[in-house]
Amino acid sequence: MSMQQIGIIVLAAALAALIYVEVQKRSTFAKIEHYMEEQDFASVLALLDRPITRVLYPAYNRLFMRLNACLAMGDTEATVRVIEEMLPLRMTKQQELALAIKAFSFYVEIEDKDGAGKMLERIEAHGSKEMAQMSRQTYEIFLCGSTAYIDEMEAALADAPLPEQARLCQLLALQYESRGDQPRADEYHARAKKAFERALKQ
Repeated sequence: MSMQQIGIIVLAAALAALIYVEVQKRSTFAKIEHYMEEQDFASVLALLDRPITRVLYPAYNRLFMRLNACLAMGDTEATVRVIEEMLPLRMTKQQELALAIKAFSFYVEIEDKDGAGKMLERIEAHGSKEMAQMSRQTYEIFLCGSTAYIDEMEAALADAPLPEQARLCQLLALQYESRGDQPRADEYHARAKKAFERALKQ
């Protein structure tokens, strides 16, 4: 057999392997999406644990999908474990930012001030100025009881689009709660709900 023939065979085998891997990746991802839509999170986790999935996807991608499943399940302990497993990975700035945003929201929700603070640092380091500002406001209002943004946010309400109005009203409600002004807090909770519902209809 000539070297040319050997080269053709090797190239054909490599191409076949590449096609197989791509087909398997797309098939696996489609199954994960289907299971997530069906809220069959046990099947998602089982699929992610398969040896072939570990071969097909880099650790970051595989763990990010696991993180989404754990969040959807509301499994706090598992979510924390996945985040902690992901943090030491080598990541691009975009990957680190995506993880930081998701982890920040999670830590705020469970009122973990330390965890949220660490993710906030990453968002401020790699995110846009606007994203960093919004995250800082969320951190200080939700977890520190700050009322420092009331005047600024009330002034911004008039010209804000509906999704932003919903966010601002929710944060204003929390600040008035921190001040002990429940009537104003209730007013802004109602406005937040109304703005969110109107935004969904657009």
